[in-house]
Amino acid sequence: MSSGTEPGAMADPSSWAAQAFDRLADFVTVIEPTGEIVYVNPFASDLLGFAPSESVGRNIAEFLHPDDLIRALRVVGMMVDRSLDVPVTPAVYRLRRLDGTWCPVEINASMLPGPDGDDPGAGLVVIIGRYSGDRDLQDQIMEQLTSGRDPGEMISLIPEFGHWRHPNDHYAVLFTGDDGRPKSAGSPLACKLAAIDVAGTPWQRAAESGDELTATLADLPDAVRQPASAAGLAECWVVPVPDPLFGMPATIIAWGRDGASAMEIHRYAIETMARLLTLILQWRQQVTTLRQAARRDPLTGLINRSGFLEELEAAGIGGGPPRIGVLYIDLDGFKGVNDDHGHRIGDAVLAQVGQRITGVLRPGDVVGRLGGDEFAVLCPHLVADQDAVAIAERVVAAVERPFDEDGVQVTIGASVGIATTEPGRLDAEQLIDAADQALYHAKGEGRGRWHLLTSPV
Repeated sequence: MSSGTEPGAMADPSSWAAQAFDRLADFVTVIEPTGEIVYVNPFASDLLGFAPSESVGRNIAEFLHPDDLIRALRVVGMMVDRSLDVPVTPAVYRLRRLDGTWCPVEINASMLPGPDGDDPGAGLVVIIGRYSGDRDLQDQIMEQLTSGRDPGEMISLIPEFGHWRHPNDHYAVLFTGDDGRPKSAGSPLACKLAAIDVAGTPWQRAAESGDELTATLADLPDAVRQPASAAGLAECWVVPVPDPLFGMPATIIAWGRDGASAMEIHRYAIETMARLLTLILQWRQQVTTLRQAARRDPLTGLINRSGFLEELEAAGIGGGPPRIGVLYIDLDGFKGVNDDHGHRIGDAVLAQVGQRITGVLRPGDVVGRLGGDEFAVLCPHLVADQDAVAIAERVVAAVERPFDEDGVQVTIGASVGIATTEPGRLDAEQLIDAADQALYHAKGEGRGRWHLLTSPV
């Protein structure tokens, strides 16, 4: 048996097979019934990272994932014993790479025949497989989807579907990040070209029209044509993918090198990338909608208590604006509205209260419904406590104006508790509790009033 670093060779009578296997761009290994490896072809060595001398003579079990080992050994044993009376169909097995990672390979196996069709290689099993790159990447994306990972991380895998098939070409995906800002993923060259901010690029035209297109160097703006030409690129293929969250489509860009085959060879990779990118973007939109619904009060359209706490924490508790205030608002006399006019009128009044409070706030202030007839206002960037007092006075005045709903006139009031703090002094829940204490004092002073908590907060 040969275990040199040159293309593998087996002792007669099977060396003729090795000459054929050496030329295959697929994973090929030949094993004894005991599982000992007697041959690996060059592609198998390149795929897993082991030189032939590091694998020939070892047992195939050393390279199989433990969860796949029993299944593989049973199939090989039945083949050797001639007890398998059905054709062996391909199955995916995980093989260990030199770096310790696992490589999914779709494998089929057969007994090795002789050159004349007889069985001089009796007992030898030839294993032929193909790296399941698409499946590998799809599994990674599915795993990230089910674990709720950052969509940007998933999108960064999309260009790999093209790269593993055409490693000398360049791919990029342009998309809108969760923060609403443009982002890109892919090869450094493709991302660099996509970042050139000039009018008339193919990816701009594709995003605006919603149609895929191809462009040669002659079709590119000078600012893109020159670096693309210097890198040996000849043309690009751009495919837009709808983004239901932001409206502006994401785009997949594939670049081909000068003298390479036609861009059509990229079609399978691009179609695969487009399908998975569509899945990720739709998943992101659905998750975002669910998250927004989870923090939104369905009656008033305002954020709920959970959403208000998130806003308060993000506003700079622990460092940020000079001073932060919370107004805790409770409606005076609202119970009588429900008792006298029913919940339909009461709900309509609550919705109008939310609108009126919103209408008297400063830009950047945030109002939420904490539950029942209780509301709260977040006031970031306060210069002084009196700024919060002024907002509370406007809220009281806005709510005490009569409401007219379906011809029914309703008059209620509002009491407001105010608490302010410097960043880092209290957490969000503590600041809301302090405003609630101030509200208790306001109610005790006669209602339709505001009270500022004067003790240090």
